[in-house]
Amino acid sequence: MIRKFANILFLLSIFFLPWQTAMILSTAEVSGEPSAYGVFSIYVVEAMIVFAFFLRGRQHTHPHVSSIIRSMYFFLAVAFFSLSLMQVEWVGWFHLIHVVSAAMLFSLITDDRTNIRQILSLFLIGLVVPVLFGWFQVLHGSSPDVTLVGMAAKEATTPGIAVVEAGGERLLRAYGTFPHPNVFGGYIAFGIVALAWLTRLVENKRQLVSALIASSLLGATLIVTFSRSAWLGLFLALFILVGFMVWRKRIPPRRAIPIMVLGLASILSTLIIFHAQVFSRFDPSQRLEVISFEERASQYQTFGDVFFQASVLGVGPSAYTFILVRLDPGHPLWSYQPIHNVFLLLLAELGLVGLMAFGYCVFRINPFANAPMGNVGTLFAMTVTILFFTIGLFDHYLWTLWPGLALTALATGSLTHWAYLSSQEST
Repeated sequence: MIRKFANILFLLSIFFLPWQTAMILSTAEVSGEPSAYGVFSIYVVEAMIVFAFFLRGRQHTHPHVSSIIRSMYFFLAVAFFSLSLMQVEWVGWFHLIHVVSAAMLFSLITDDRTNIRQILSLFLIGLVVPVLFGWFQVLHGSSPDVTLVGMAAKEATTPGIAVVEAGGERLLRAYGTFPHPNVFGGYIAFGIVALAWLTRLVENKRQLVSALIASSLLGATLIVTFSRSAWLGLFLALFILVGFMVWRKRIPPRRAIPIMVLGLASILSTLIIFHAQVFSRFDPSQRLEVISFEERASQYQTFGDVFFQASVLGVGPSAYTFILVRLDPGHPLWSYQPIHNVFLLLLAELGLVGLMAFGYCVFRINPFANAPMGNVGTLFAMTVTILFFTIGLFDHYLWTLWPGLALTALATGSLTHWAYLSSQEST
């Protein structure tokens, strides 16, 4: 009975993963304003994950997956050691709570008793609400305050809100239920890869219709997030997936062809409708793109100042922006941002020791080095690896925000199933 209840909690946590409902306990301030990187909060989904993890009991898994989990625990130990020495008190405690929750989610997903097909199907169903909200935001130019899903009100005319400009008009980017469109783009990009894997298992007309609807919705919604990191990551991932499939002579099943065609058609249709806004994201002369480029370039210039504060053990989890404030106070809140590169951010916050621990964890999970190349599951695992490596090079949310940590846990747990637990592909 207890294990059944734990499994229900686990499944609900996957379905509600895109929802950002949380209890905010306190918020650290920067320049007199609350910082998004100093929020002390507990998400409802996190509570579900923690209860499911402890109620489910001892994990059952493959020996190689057990070695991955041990490397993950070693990384967590290094992160907590860095926390004990950090220069900014309290900020990192709640961040590591999120990290531990993500590690629990990974452990739940990689358990032998987990049906990965069921998990990914629930995740895609759970994305329906963010997709609907996202399209409302784009078409209406605003978004209401919906506490139930943790969504704050937004207006395209409000300074600081993520928009694209074309022809003198501001278009609100699709946030969905997430704190930023780039996060939403990452969820949609992974959703497309997950759907591509699931199409191999379509067995009847109802499943085919569901896959066709999901393909069209995800493809179109990816465009209106206007997330370049998600676009680039997904393009590279799918390009390499197709290349490996051709090399390995793995032809997609016939039933997957209409799903792929409809998804591509939805992407092209949305590109035609929003072509001016899409092109503006790659126009270096556009005002917003100039600002974006200058901000990211300045982050690389100040990275060394933060890193050399504590190069061996780091300045502490989630402390990057607060160290910037100490080094150069007096600027507005928006000017203090984590560097948009997960790997450099980890290096600064956890130091050389933390980055080596992270590298060891990545090496253990890396399907390129450890999984049999002939399996279809391994090909999809490599696709996810490329997607998230690319996103990590251009964004920081995979480490700085709970939605990013949760997405990372789901994606790495899925690729672990595909690469090392391939016998469950048919379940």
